Amino acid sequence: MTEERPTGRLVDLALLVIGSSAVLIGIILWFDNAQGGLTGNGVFKSLELKPWVLDPANAPLYASNYLFYPVYGALCRLLDLLGVFAGDPRRQLTILNALSASLSVGVAYLLARAITGNRPIAVLTGGFHLATSHVMFLAIVNEDIMPSYTVMFAAMALGAVWLARPTAPRVIAVSVLFSLGWLFEWRLMFPTLPAMLAALWLCERRWALRLAWITLFCATVVATATLVALAWQGHAGAVGPFDLIWTGKAVRSVWAGFTWPKVGYLWDGIVAYLLGTGITTFDALPGWDLWRFATSFWLIGMAWIAGSILWRTRDGSRARALAAVFGVTFVAGEVFNLYSQPQDPQMQINVMAWVTPAWALTLVAVGRRWPARGLATMVGLTVVLFAYNVWSIAPLRGLDSKWRQAIERLEQQGDPTRTVFLLHDFDWTMVYASLHWGTAEPGVSQLGPAPQAQPKFKWIGFTGNVLRHPDWSTERHVAALRQQIDRALELGYEVVVVRLWDIPEAQLLTETGMVADSARLSALQRMLRTDYVATPVSVDPVAGSIYRLQRTAGR
Repeated sequence: MTEERPTGRLVDLALLVIGSSAVLIGIILWFDNAQGGLTGNGVFKSLELKPWVLDPANAPLYASNYLFYPVYGALCRLLDLLGVFAGDPRRQLTILNALSASLSVGVAYLLARAITGNRPIAVLTGGFHLATSHVMFLAIVNEDIMPSYTVMFAAMALGAVWLARPTAPRVIAVSVLFSLGWLFEWRLMFPTLPAMLAALWLCERRWALRLAWITLFCATVVATATLVALAWQGHAGAVGPFDLIWTGKAVRSVWAGFTWPKVGYLWDGIVAYLLGTGITTFDALPGWDLWRFATSFWLIGMAWIAGSILWRTRDGSRARALAAVFGVTFVAGEVFNLYSQPQDPQMQINVMAWVTPAWALTLVAVGRRWPARGLATMVGLTVVLFAYNVWSIAPLRGLDSKWRQAIERLEQQGDPTRTVFLLHDFDWTMVYASLHWGTAEPGVSQLGPAPQAQPKFKWIGFTGNVLRHPDWSTERHVAALRQQIDRALELGYEVVVVRLWDIPEAQLLTETGMVADSARLSALQRMLRTDYVATPVSVDPVAGSIYRLQRTAGR
């Protein structure tokens, strides 16, 4: 690895960041789908963000996203002034995420420039970073991970360079940047903290200084959290520094715990980082598909080439720092992901950050062997990767407009004042009804007799109690769901089932396997079909089949 004078860095950075922003915003406008088709988190995040846009002095803080809401709230107010999706934080989030991702492209360029000393390779690495599926996708939807990822990726890049030769100012700077990253999203602390400490341990050969640097790094983390906590002292939802360092977010939730099915989800999450989920299968080879296996070989090849280069230079502190920061983050992060949601792009994007420097080192190897044709081929491969990842999301294009129309049709078919919807808790009907009708907790305990105008959106979650009470027995969950449906009918409401009635058991398990096992899902579905009769109402082209439920005869 060689050093090079920083000629052209600012020009390259400006072109990469501005160009990436333009490309991503163009995709946002073309895509017309702020939710992205993964989860409805963006709807609920935007509702939590809105008070920070309208009345920041009285908006509540959230310990696990302490800086996200204040910073993005201020940026949304700026977009309001500029007339960009004014008054619509749900879509403003996509613009801010695109700008944040563009900054991460600049970080990728600077990291590659630092570790290779090669300007063309650094530019190509920035383009590759943008082309990866998770970075591109999370940059155009309204999930909340992108700003924290960008700051954490910058901390990792800086750590891979500066912690190779630690000094007090360098250790403090990396630690502050790292802390700002997890103060946007708390869980990002866990994979990268051990990685930073490992880099300090491996790059400093003197025992006393090893302990001193690690102590300084950790003390700076606490000091940064303390300063941030003091800055918000007295604000609604404000907490102390140690409550920021350990928020316990989702530690005891239904998502938590190690299970064998999560190993398969982990594989999906890893390969999906690089290549989008437009899957092409080989019919002659059941279970083998181009997406999973081609991407697996691609990642393994990159890891092998990059690992070989780092191994040959293992006596150098730069190689040790790079391997420690990105390698330990990957290993620790995947263990953490196995405990939580390993298939979720938000859980993989920071853990898979090793792919970017690995690509830079792969370009070095290719450039040495095939200087012109090799790099030209890699440019072509990056273009194909980006095109494929855009193509893979094309089936999801326009869902914002389509779902708005679907909710309007749903309102025409059933009077919301007299209707309770039975929905799968992760169904898009729930997400978009919450957006257009207003959010409401699932359940009927607070409802009076029909008709009732508020809340407009009344619904029962098929797995609502599973999510909230994972310790309940299957029998108790079945009884609770039956009780809610019966209560709604007794109050004079029509109970309308959207899509859920026709879902095959295998698909139901696929959609809910992270929170409930097959036996529990089968018991819930069997109760519905045994205790109730479903009368077809219509089949919506977007929402799916719609049925009206009644008790079976004799109940």
